[in-house]
Amino acid sequence: MSALPPFVPLRPEQIALIVANPVPVLVLDGCERIRYVNPAGRALSEDPAEDLTGVVVWDRYPALIDSGFYREYRRVLRERVALRFEEYRPEADAWYTVLAYPMEDGLIATLRDITQEKRNADAVRRSEQTLRLAQESAQIGTFVRDLRLRQSEWSDHLYRMLGFEPGELDATEIDHDTSKSFIHPDDLEAVRNTWKRALISGGTERLRLRIVRRDGQVRTFDANFFTVRDQHDEAARVVGTVRDVTEELRAAEERAQLEAQMQQAQKLESLGVLAGGIAHDFNNLLVGILGNASLALLDLSSDSPVRQSVAEIEQAAQRAAELTRQLLAYAGKGRFVVEPVDASVVVREMTALLRTAVSRNAQVRLQLADRLPAIEADVTQLRQVVMNLITNASDALPEIGGLIHVHTGEQTLDADYLAQCVPGTDAEPGRFVFIEVRDEGDGMDEATRARIFDPFFTTKFTGRGLGLAATLGIMRGHRGAIRVYSEVGRGTSMKLHFPVHSAAIEETTSPVASEWRGAGTILIVDDEPSVRAVTRALLRRRGFEVDEAATGDEAITMVHQQPDRFRLVLLDLTMPGLNGEDTFRELRNASPHLKIILMSGYNEQEVTRLFVGRGLAAFLQKPFRVEELDRAIRTVLGE
Repeated sequence: MSALPPFVPLRPEQIALIVANPVPVLVLDGCERIRYVNPAGRALSEDPAEDLTGVVVWDRYPALIDSGFYREYRRVLRERVALRFEEYRPEADAWYTVLAYPMEDGLIATLRDITQEKRNADAVRRSEQTLRLAQESAQIGTFVRDLRLRQSEWSDHLYRMLGFEPGELDATEIDHDTSKSFIHPDDLEAVRNTWKRALISGGTERLRLRIVRRDGQVRTFDANFFTVRDQHDEAARVVGTVRDVTEELRAAEERAQLEAQMQQAQKLESLGVLAGGIAHDFNNLLVGILGNASLALLDLSSDSPVRQSVAEIEQAAQRAAELTRQLLAYAGKGRFVVEPVDASVVVREMTALLRTAVSRNAQVRLQLADRLPAIEADVTQLRQVVMNLITNASDALPEIGGLIHVHTGEQTLDADYLAQCVPGTDAEPGRFVFIEVRDEGDGMDEATRARIFDPFFTTKFTGRGLGLAATLGIMRGHRGAIRVYSEVGRGTSMKLHFPVHSAAIEETTSPVASEWRGAGTILIVDDEPSVRAVTRALLRRRGFEVDEAATGDEAITMVHQQPDRFRLVLLDLTMPGLNGEDTFRELRNASPHLKIILMSGYNEQEVTRLFVGRGLAAFLQKPFRVEELDRAIRTVLGE
């Protein structure tokens, strides 16, 4: 083994230069011996006062043997090159930057504590990661535009928002004009103006714009621009954030449409309740008018000078009854006598009537499908809605006239289609028969379309406006749907959809009334005195004895006292206190075999469904004439 070369300590002037250095300095010779450690370096050892000169460095700093310092020390001596590397001291939980320079017989190394710098860098990195995650979670993209270098920097999420993968485009090479290629052409001017305002004001400018993604998809963004100024108050950078609000806007639009439909449905429901109440009270008045007119006509001779006046009173009351039927139709309680019918047959039978209902210069063109599936409908009301649509179409045509197209057919409707129909009906997806009436008039704007089904709203002369409101009520009563197509200058199409019914179509005939006389006692239960008075007079003319009750409780008491006295009870459905339904139940309990005819201004289907299986004898629609009262009583009594 060869002897180590003699140890050569540093000269005093060399030591003087090193002592003043505030960072630890370590000087080693080629045999791993310490030639000098300055005070800052000795502070890192276990005994700072110990003289380390000539000591093998690994004996006093054993941790360095297993560190990069040993490896780099050998490299500096071998390659005679200066090296820089970082070193972590776990016992002190500290990081150092080591600079090692070769000397003629060893090396000199300086150690600088970079622990705080490391921690700051880690904190910045974590902060940047947190910011990136927060931006992606909030679906926010960011960009920075350096106005001097004319370069841009984008966040990863902004790449994705535009349809690219992060880094797929070099944002540093994207100039201002290139970034404009993503902006919708119609929004370029607004973006340009907002950008200018941000540069001038220095504040935050906000803008909503459309972006054309890489795949051609158009999205809506909310953007914020903010200008950063340098120490000379000159614009240096523009920082921006963008957020995709396409789905939010779509959801808001759907929510607004749903709210509008709900408001429309609630409005129709409220007006329907009001219309039904008015019709009920009006019908009671008409019972008195029609009944007394019928009595008067029975007593008048054919040559009486007042007979014509009384007949005109009866006709006017009949027209008033038609008005109440329209009110009830609007209330959705207007289905009276429903049966399976062929819509094409009903419209075809109305051909002559339709042509008299339109203006002189208008023509009706029919395109009626053959052998349509049956629909369950009231034929009178079906004719009414067709006539209402034809009349509206005729009024919409210009003075020179035009064509009105009437088309029937079959169509399967899904939930999406029904959602676009006029709200307020209970139509469900399935097979439907449609009746479409289309004109070539001026069409309607959106504001007019939104109100055409409101009662008494009209673009015609004063006194009109119930036709479409009644049509909507009739369709609601038939569980159908209405689809309206109209554009200004393009005409209007109204399409009525009736659900297909499985029953077969049968031909029916109406019974013919004749004079007759009856016997026995009938109990009239109605809270309206005029209804009781005129019904009593009509029944007495037919030979019946009559008792009256103004309330349900009064009628129940009378039947309890004499359960076998009454052959028949005429019972009003709507009464204060105990209503008709509850009164019916108590009367049947008191006398199980008692025959009861229910009277109401509402339609038969709406009312009788409450009495299915409970022994209701018949239904009498208010207002009624003497012939209708006769027919109901004769049917129930078997006469």
